[in-house]
Amino acid sequence: MKKTILKFKKVAIAAMAMVLAVIPMANTAQAANFHDVGPNLSWAADAISTVSSLGIMTGDLSGNFNPNASIDMFEMVRIFARMSGFNPANHTPAQVTYYNNVFESRRALIEGFQNNFSTWNATMNREIAFLLYRGILTAADLNNFVVMQGNTQTRPSLTREQVAVFLVRFMGHTQQAASVSGVPLFSDDNLITPSARPSVYYLRSLGILNGSAGAVNPRGDVNRAAMAMLVDATLHEINSPLLTGGHPGSGSTSNNNANNNQNNQGVEAVTGTITNTFPSLRSVLVSSSNTAHNNRVFALSQNALITVGGNNANFAALAPGMTFTAILSGTEIVSITATAATTGNNNNQTSNNQTPTPEQMRTVDGTVARVNAANRTIGIETRHLNPRGDIITEIRDYTFTNNATITRAGASVNFGTIVVGDLIVAQVYGSTAYIAEVEERITQMSGRLVEKDFSASSTFPTITLEDANGNTRSFTVNNQTTITRGNQANINSRQLRIGDTINLTADHGRATQIQAQPGTARGTMDVYVRDIFITSRGQNFVTVSSGTGANATEYTFLLVDGHVDAFELTLGSRIRLWFDSQEVIGVHLLQGQSNVNFTGQLMNVTGGQLVVRDSNFQTRTFTFDNNTVFVNSVTGQIIGLNQLQLGMNLQIVSAANQTNRAVSVTVLGN
Repeated sequence: MKKTILKFKKVAIAAMAMVLAVIPMANTAQAANFHDVGPNLSWAADAISTVSSLGIMTGDLSGNFNPNASIDMFEMVRIFARMSGFNPANHTPAQVTYYNNVFESRRALIEGFQNNFSTWNATMNREIAFLLYRGILTAADLNNFVVMQGNTQTRPSLTREQVAVFLVRFMGHTQQAASVSGVPLFSDDNLITPSARPSVYYLRSLGILNGSAGAVNPRGDVNRAAMAMLVDATLHEINSPLLTGGHPGSGSTSNNNANNNQNNQGVEAVTGTITNTFPSLRSVLVSSSNTAHNNRVFALSQNALITVGGNNANFAALAPGMTFTAILSGTEIVSITATAATTGNNNNQTSNNQTPTPEQMRTVDGTVARVNAANRTIGIETRHLNPRGDIITEIRDYTFTNNATITRAGASVNFGTIVVGDLIVAQVYGSTAYIAEVEERITQMSGRLVEKDFSASSTFPTITLEDANGNTRSFTVNNQTTITRGNQANINSRQLRIGDTINLTADHGRATQIQAQPGTARGTMDVYVRDIFITSRGQNFVTVSSGTGANATEYTFLLVDGHVDAFELTLGSRIRLWFDSQEVIGVHLLQGQSNVNFTGQLMNVTGGQLVVRDSNFQTRTFTFDNNTVFVNSVTGQIIGLNQLQLGMNLQIVSAANQTNRAVSVTVLGN
């Protein structure tokens, strides 16, 4: 069919939540006659017409579209599920099996969040599971559906930068977004969350997201009219088959639509026996009574659901001789359920009389899910992240040899002491266990808080304790954890400080009760900034010294998120910091700082000059020469001029008598 040519035009209307416009296709279906979509919404009328006629976004029972209403994560899920072809109506039996498998694979993860909130919209769980499977949602995104504000559960509105991330994932263009360059910066670029910045600028490069008056307002809410515009433009950008009456993956889509390469509408079932496997191709050769499938090689999609013997498994568990039932999407297997092999032997197993070397063994770290004392077999439940960031739970059985080494609390125990619920770390080869260390489900530990992780990639906040013997262990924290610190009760995990002394009780590695005492009293300290460390997890550290001489004492502190911005500090400056244990909770710049003149974003490099813009959008030009030192603050290593990139945040130290000549340039981050 002839490809429709799209043209983008600039629309300048102050009421728009996001500015974008697409000239409609000549055959666009007429919109339902919404009462509240009048001449004042002419800029969005065509988009509203498209998304409503496709059933992606609908109005209310009163005939209103509610264009100015904001969108929460649950409504976003419904929109993206419909865009991806998920429709709960008119399922074939194969589709029912497919969707059920997708839901069951993510059910425990979703319900883990649902059980914490009475306002969770459980009717959307199947759509949430589907978007997790497709990679449009990640497990970390589930933290944003319902949040606690004090004692109140709220559903936060979808922000502009969030919808940009979801649209890029829907398109399947995450890698393209990561490499986009040469796009003019928005005037409020510093407000864009770093992880969302590639998606925002990628959509700008496509003309989908242009902002208003040079600003994008990344953390502002997206209203329904703006969402309709974004959805409409994205569907046209990928030439979605929905626009021509098809379904994603049905064969009528453009090859540009990378996200729709899995056909969830045209699925079909196939049964038979695996006759051979090809790990390098992630494919299986099958025999089947259906001549259309017999003696065919089928590839498994990268996130195919694999079940062997009733347990979640990976491709390596599939073997010749297994009977199976699979769901095909085009020529790819997206779900396969296989029996345990009835013929052949595990080629990975050593003989019964030969113990594998430590190098041959692998470590299984999980929870005892079942115990069969008769054959010395236990089922170990483990959790891991797939390439899309989803948490996958699986249970596999391992048989302990008669002379297996089993310890608990450092002492040798026998197999009969292992019970369901124990935490276990086993050294296994194939399906045989040779060494195991077990501990009770309920754990108590005392130690010093040495690390905490609240990054977006963490499903739950994580804290790490170090005991008196130097042993460390990490625990997750959730909304059900009871936390006290000193005389403060019912605090959240972000109020714990590195250096605190902690008594902790945990259940399956998740903290249920934390009692913390500040490591040192709160106080102030006048110091010089010696180094700044910007970590990939958003945890930033500063090293300071009590003086400038060789005998000055150095200290390293964590900068408390939301209290102190590392990019506001300058190397060599003299500051007064307020500390709590080993964390900085406040900073004040003192007089007598060194010759650090500027901290800001690199805008241009030309002819021996650097042009830098600060957070107030004031620019300044510095000269540099062969004596100027360029340093990466994360690695501490000297770098070359060719490693600078536009948009990087820099700190520039000038010469004492030449305030526009750069003596050193430190790269703080992108």
